[in-house]
Amino acid sequence: MIKPGFILILLLVCQPVWADAAAEIKYRESVMEVVGGHMHAMVAILKGRVHAGDLDFHAQAMANVAKVVPSVFPEGSGKGKTEALQKIWDRPAEFEISMQKFVDAAESLANTTDKEDMRAVGQAIQSLGKSCKGCHDQFKAE
Repeated sequence: MIKPGFILILLLVCQPVWADAAAEIKYRESVMEVVGGHMHAMVAILKGRVHAGDLDFHAQAMANVAKVVPSVFPEGSGKGKTEALQKIWDRPAEFEISMQKFVDAAESLANTTDKEDMRAVGQAIQSLGKSCKGCHDQFKAE
């Protein structure tokens, strides 16, 4: 029989691990909300022809946050309430390729917005969206 004191010690020892995983998940969700926010803003700019002067800001911000995104999936952060599938950690090479496509697409978009060619910007945003969808289709729970 397991003594109640042992269970308390076990909970105290394990609690920081759970807290770290929960904190990692919260951080990851926040970073991904930033990605979504910039993406939605850029689409609104292109579709609604509003705040066109902010497009470069959002593209540069997306390129910057894209560099952080691959690091928000550390080992052990798949446990808990998360939409990240275990495939991320089971197939790290595939996930890394998907992340690199996203980073490259964000960088390409950032390099396109300074040319004031809205057709090229639209194509770059579509490529970025495809990289997001490709990763979500493979590595995110519905």
